[in-house]
Order: sequence, then C-alpha cells, then structure tokens
Amino acid sequence: MPLRLVGIALGAVVAWQVADRLPLGRGYALAGPAFAAVLLLTALVAERLAPRPAPTGARSASLTVRRIRDYLPIYPSWVAGVGTVLLIALLSVTAAVGVADDQGRAGRAITRRCGDMIMTGTPWPGSYYATPILVATGICLALALVALRAVTRRPRFAGDDTARRRAAEVAISGYGIAVLTPLAGCAMAAVSGVFIVRCGVHRMNLPETVAAVAAVTVVVFWVYLVSVLLFGRKVRG
Repeated sequence: MPLRLVGIALGAVVAWQVADRLPLGRGYALAGPAFAAVLLLTALVAERLAPRPAPTGARSASLTVRRIRDYLPIYPSWVAGVGTVLLIALLSVTAAVGVADDQGRAGRAITRRCGDMIMTGTPWPGSYYATPILVATGICLALALVALRAVTRRPRFAGDDTARRRAAEVAISGYGIAVLTPLAGCAMAAVSGVFIVRCGVHRMNLPETVAAVAAVTVVVFWVYLVSVLLFGRKVRG
C-alpha cells in the first residue's frame, strides 16, 4: 500500500512536470504515459519487496500453473485493451491527414480548401503528437507486462492471491490511464480541428457528434480506471 501511494504521488509530480515543460501541448499529450510509467516502475519495485514465504522444513513446490490471465481484472483489462485499439486507429487516421503547420512542424495542422480559401486547424493530433504518444504508450505496455509477469512468478504463500490481484489491478489501471489520457485529448483535438476547417456554416454533423460523445465516454472510463487504481474494485471481474 505505501509504495503504491508513493508511485501515485511521484507519477503525479512527473506528469505535472512533463505537462509544464514540453511545448505546444506535447507535455499534456504525454502526461498520462509519464504518470503510468512511474507508477509501473514503482509497482515493479513493490513486487521485488513483496513478502516471500519463510522456508520451513523440507522445501516443496506448488504444481499449480500460474498465468497472467488468472489475475487480470476483466473489466479494466477490456477498457485498456479497447482503448489501445482506438488510440492506434485514431492516431493512424489523424497522422495520415495531418500537414505541417506554419512553422514547418510536420503533422501539427489540418487543412481544407473552401472555394478560394484554405482553412487551417491547429493543433491537430498528427505525427507531431502521434509518434511520441505511441512510443510512450508502447513503453508503458511493456512495463505493465513485466509487472504482471512479476506478479505471477514471485513465490507463493497462503492467502496472497488477494494481494496479487490488487497488484494486477494497479498495473492494468495504470496502463489504461496511459492510453485513455492521450486518447481523450486527441479525440477532442480532432473534433475541434475538423470543426474549424469545415466549409460553410459551422455546426456539428453526425460524425462529429459521435466523435464528441465518444471522447466524453473515454473520459468516463478514465475516471473508472482512476477509481480502480485508488480504491480497487468492490466487485471482482
């Protein structure tokens, strides 16, 4: 428990520093993965320091095969997994249509010709933001898998399954936060950018409305993962 709280506190400080120091919104895009990376590193340390069974008498080994999926929290895992797919899909599309902004920064703007005028929307979640986000979340995924592997492989003793499941919750919810934070931000930026470069009357059409609702839904699931991280789940699943 103390190390988890230390990881949350340190992660929050690092996320705040990243958001404050990196320019042009990149810091805000990477704040979630930065928080999760610190939290997951702390979780790895916690696993190294977790209690081990004291040797008593003849040594024996359990024949039970422990697998990562035995400890995965179902609903948070689904949220993190679907969020990963959506993040990759969204950034693939936005990177493909992004163009350089007026300072030559690739993938930071979107343009559209409206008659004789060229409309430009920025910031746009193109390659300028997509590349570091995907790299950072990939690192967080690797850390989460290492942490989950550590949870399943450490020596087992009676009554520690609850602690293992809680450790898996922390790893999955931390990774989910790393994914959903930039996903929500990029979705909102994409909706705003498309709205800016629309020709004619600026009003929300069906695709933009759906995208905006999806962005709000992502925020709701982000809050859910934060609650799992802080308090755990009352219902196991």
